[in-house]
Amino acid sequence: MEIAENLILDVRQVPSLEAAIDRWLAARDAFKSQPSDENRNEYIATYFALGVAFNERYPEGAATPGAFEWYRRGLIAPDEE
Repeated sequence: MEIAENLILDVRQVPSLEAAIDRWLAARDAFKSQPSDENRNEYIATYFALGVAFNERYPEGAATPGAFEWYRRGLIAPDEE
């Protein structure tokens, strides 16, 4: 049996959709109240994490154009973007 010397495991935990929503909304609020490069980068990172969590929860949404965008807009419906 061969042993791989340079075995790299890429094990990423996908956050629950609820946790991803909470993080994204917090990052969005921080960016809206204090627009800075750091807050923008955090907002973008949490936005992508929200997309990953959404696709994990609703895999059929990946095949539906605009599904994630409609979902995201529903999270902020009371606010105007």
